Amino acid sequence: MTIPFRTRALAAGAALAALACARLAADGRGGVSLGDARVLTGATANVGTAPTLAMGPGGRRATAWVSAPDGGSDGRLYVAVADSAGVLGAPVEVRDPLGPIEPHGEAPPKLAYGADGALYALWVVGKEVPGRRFPASALRFARSADGGHTWSAPASVTDAPQPFGSFNFHSLQAGRGDTVYAAWLDGRDGKSATYFTRSTDGGRTWQPNVRVHAGESCPCCRTAVAPGRGDTVYAAWRTVAPGQVREVVVARSADGGRTWAAPVRAQRDGWVIDGCPHAGPSLTVDAAGRVHVAWWSGKEGAAGVFYARSDDGGQAFGAPVPLGVAERSRPAHVQLAVTGDGAAAGRVVVAWDDGTRNTPVVQVRVSRDGGATFGPATHASDGARAATFPVLALDGARLALAWSEEAPAEPAHEGHGAAMKDAKAPMPLPTVGQRTVVVRDGRVD
Repeated sequence: MTIPFRTRALAAGAALAALACARLAADGRGGVSLGDARVLTGATANVGTAPTLAMGPGGRRATAWVSAPDGGSDGRLYVAVADSAGVLGAPVEVRDPLGPIEPHGEAPPKLAYGADGALYALWVVGKEVPGRRFPASALRFARSADGGHTWSAPASVTDAPQPFGSFNFHSLQAGRGDTVYAAWLDGRDGKSATYFTRSTDGGRTWQPNVRVHAGESCPCCRTAVAPGRGDTVYAAWRTVAPGQVREVVVARSADGGRTWAAPVRAQRDGWVIDGCPHAGPSLTVDAAGRVHVAWWSGKEGAAGVFYARSDDGGQAFGAPVPLGVAERSRPAHVQLAVTGDGAAAGRVVVAWDDGTRNTPVVQVRVSRDGGATFGPATHASDGARAATFPVLALDGARLALAWSEEAPAEPAHEGHGAAMKDAKAPMPLPTVGQRTVVVRDGRVD
């Protein structure tokens, strides 16, 4: 039975005071038309971060973010669902009895709609542990059968003896029927590895966790998971090869994730870094079975965002296509989506926060030919404040885009940076700070 678990519908008037923060021109020449930019976090005292989006049956759209009192670390998840007319309802607050939900841009909560309209959510709970540098983490799942109004009690998807460990940088997708897939980075074996599980009953129970590959995974770059045809499922992550080469790979399972083929490199630039860039891949599969993947590389001389496609079920990927590249680039966080039917079929949409600029701007590029070529970039954010960690959702030609915007001076970042400079300093739980979440609706032309 679904239990209303510590949820609180906020007053509709304060709910999503859709504050127009900019009317940015988008005339469609870049392949996408965008409406006004709106701040969604007015309902949570104008602070929130780590947004996520999902499109569902009947034109429904769910938007979620993490907020905390006074912008602190006591994170709660807020979920707001729009009806078929696009009217966004009041957000519902979801707390986890295990602890605060982390407001981490590279590991935000994830949403996915099931075939029956159920809404799934996957997030990370953090816990500071004496003697441990980084907070321990637990990977938690909940399900709503009524459009996000009430939620089941959160449960862990990992089968380790304790819910807390190093379980983070997760991904979530719904498959056929009541199948739900999850992947994440897991430290139970010592070094970070990519793990996977699935549920065949809408997340009520989860199958034994499976290590996707024996090799080491870059420990702070998000994973990606995508269902293909039948029982085929794909996973992508940034691997650690000999010599500290860190490239994005894709692995395929033909049996629903029980066993996995050896991963195939999509990124092939030999980028070497003795550290983690906090920038994982995005992955999706179109109606024709083609596998699409996008990522960021920091290789000097050709640094930025790239895209590649596989036409043979992930056995090999074509030459990487540069989407936003320069001599140097700060980490960029890329998201992609594909359209599967109607007049917009075959469109590939890619969004990222451009690390080649002094102030990151969210960019969008569209391919009308399945990823063979891409149109020019459309600027989705106005450049006045740093716009980071965009998320993207498509339903036919209908598009939704959200991101996190930094306050002019973000004290939480200063504290985090100081801790990172000291290799022995304990890292506190991340805070929300004074960030806001901005969303734009649009259409693929």
